[in-house]
Amino acid sequence: MDWAENARELSRTFAARAATHDREGSFPFENFEDLRAAGFYGLTVPQRFGGGEAPLALYLEVLEVIAHGDGSTALAFMMHLKTFGQERESQAYPPEWLARMAGAAIEEGHLVNTVATEEGLGSPAGGGLPETVAAPDGDGWRLSGRKTFTTLSPVLHYFIVLAQIRSDGDAEVGNFMVLRTDPGLRIEETWDSLGMRATGSHDAVFEDIRLSQDRLLNRRQLAGGDARGGAGMAWFALGLCAVTLGVASAARDYAVGFARERTPNSNRTIKEYPGVRARIARMELLLYRSRALMDDACRAWESRPPGGLAPLNRIAAAKIDTLNNCIEAVDLAMRVVGGVSLQKARPIERYYRDVRAALHNPPLEDRALEMLARQALDEPSEPSRAAE
Repeated sequence: MDWAENARELSRTFAARAATHDREGSFPFENFEDLRAAGFYGLTVPQRFGGGEAPLALYLEVLEVIAHGDGSTALAFMMHLKTFGQERESQAYPPEWLARMAGAAIEEGHLVNTVATEEGLGSPAGGGLPETVAAPDGDGWRLSGRKTFTTLSPVLHYFIVLAQIRSDGDAEVGNFMVLRTDPGLRIEETWDSLGMRATGSHDAVFEDIRLSQDRLLNRRQLAGGDARGGAGMAWFALGLCAVTLGVASAARDYAVGFARERTPNSNRTIKEYPGVRARIARMELLLYRSRALMDDACRAWESRPPGGLAPLNRIAAAKIDTLNNCIEAVDLAMRVVGGVSLQKARPIERYYRDVRAALHNPPLEDRALEMLARQALDEPSEPSRAAE
């Protein structure tokens, strides 16, 4: 299958629907039906389960293409796709659960996402103790709590829930599998956001859900490392880069088309104006640079080259710079289009809002910059050599 070309065809359809879903804040059920029918639910699923086992680079290409049509659909779908990409590398969950999720994704159209964020916790990457609690109960568990930013919640079947494990020892956290059919799971439709309005990132409420022992997927001490390791960051952070690039590229294309056609009273198209040409050129530079950073980080992660900037640091650098570059590029596109860019009837107004969303996903800029500072300042390095 030519995944990228099929994604382009779908993206054009998604673009025609995007304004309505953005305006209403409604979930694009029909987009996900189209993705399922085209086989994309299995894009990153391992081949042994009948999936496409797409490498990281292809996953990024597909996300960027979809985001060009609808950023919300791309961002939401990323959460499902990255789960299998991460798991292929990290093997963080029991094999029987991977097999079950993979088979159900392809055969039944079941989607999966991790559910970790809480109002009081903020990003789980910060290391706080979740207020969602799993308490031992006979030969199983009782799970209670609330999660925010539960992306895909209108269609999600597998909820991988981060919770504190109540015990008398050191603070522990674990990931628990909750199914949509479990009694006590409730979705509260709270998602009403500035951007990415159609991701269905509502609150998930867990009301004393009884879980069998096998629903505990993994556990660790609070300060311990995530079982997904670097794979978690690679598939998540670079996926955000791809989605953001797709949105910014759509804004660039709109601005370029506008500049080619807009003819004010002077009877010259605005593409002849030096200020417009300078802004378009700057947009091109920002997008070229962003894609180069993303591609470099992708290659570094897949090849793990010795020496130089560590792959995870390249990923951190790509994430923060790509997002800032893309925000600037869309801002420039708005300036090219002018005052009419503020109109809801034009998609560029949506791009302006959507391109900012991933700023608030990990790794956050301050943490990413600290990773780079740590390698430069705190880690051992070779002594300087004399000039030759």
